[in-house]
Amino acid sequence: MQSPPQKNTLIIGWNVEAVTLYDRLLEVPALGYNVRGFIRPEGNDRKRHYKNVPVLGDLENFAEVVRKYNITDVLIVLSPPEKIYLPRIIELCNSNHIEYSIVSDAYDSDYDHVVRHVIKQVLSPREFGFRRFFDIFVSLTLLILLFPLFIIVAIAIKLETPGPIIYSQQRLGHGGRVFAVHKFRSMVQDAEKKTGPAWATKQDPRVTKVGRFLRKTRIDELPQLLNVLKGDMSFIGPRPERPFFANQFKKQIPFYMARLKTKPGITGLAQVTVGYDETIEDVKEKIKKDIEYIENRNSFLFNLKILLKTVLVVLRGEGQ
Repeated sequence: MQSPPQKNTLIIGWNVEAVTLYDRLLEVPALGYNVRGFIRPEGNDRKRHYKNVPVLGDLENFAEVVRKYNITDVLIVLSPPEKIYLPRIIELCNSNHIEYSIVSDAYDSDYDHVVRHVIKQVLSPREFGFRRFFDIFVSLTLLILLFPLFIIVAIAIKLETPGPIIYSQQRLGHGGRVFAVHKFRSMVQDAEKKTGPAWATKQDPRVTKVGRFLRKTRIDELPQLLNVLKGDMSFIGPRPERPFFANQFKKQIPFYMARLKTKPGITGLAQVTVGYDETIEDVKEKIKKDIEYIENRNSFLFNLKILLKTVLVVLRGEGQ
């Protein structure tokens, strides 16, 4: 059996949990983590290595260590007092284009059930191939079957208010890549001209009569089948967020950018269980669901449940 490719890895943390994690990784070589060293989040320590694996420095020389050891992955294992460094660590990983996983649940009581073991292997080529085939097949089939509905919706939008039928908006995709997401326009033209980027609210006056129906039934999301066909999105995954809001959320929610570890989706676990964002607490709740999905995204039954719940949401008109 062929050995998995080795991932040059740093463990950020210099505590009991960090060295315990290293011991566990030694027991499971199939994960492919080649730990090159530890990074201290803070302070100094006379001990410079553990089992011949060195402490390579602190956060100040993180970028230098990444380049020197050709690091591709980071495992973050912080003790409770070190949690203040988590936003900076995540920012360092993102700016250096390093995959990171949070391997402790000790940061905040609100996230005790969120940050479980996120040492999950990415989709294998075989699984990726099947998922991509599924996305192409489903999106293409639905685009063909729903074409008459698209025509009716386009006419209804055009008859009610002036403006484009399809509304495109920048969103963050897999790995932080920006792409244009497509939706049927459900608001008046230039809805954010006076306010700037703003969440939609219940009984939002910017939403048109036709738009309200489209949002209730989630029909406004159907043009994103084109995004799935292009490969920007998957059929199921975390919803893509606008860069403006993502930049705000990542400062308030340390684990926010972890949702970019997989392709965004037209529907997802957060959408069928939490609904639309109205407060920062809603966003936090969605992050929990997004991470839960990422951890279980390879499960066929898990994905099937989300699809069935999506159908129920559409039939009940639970959109906003």
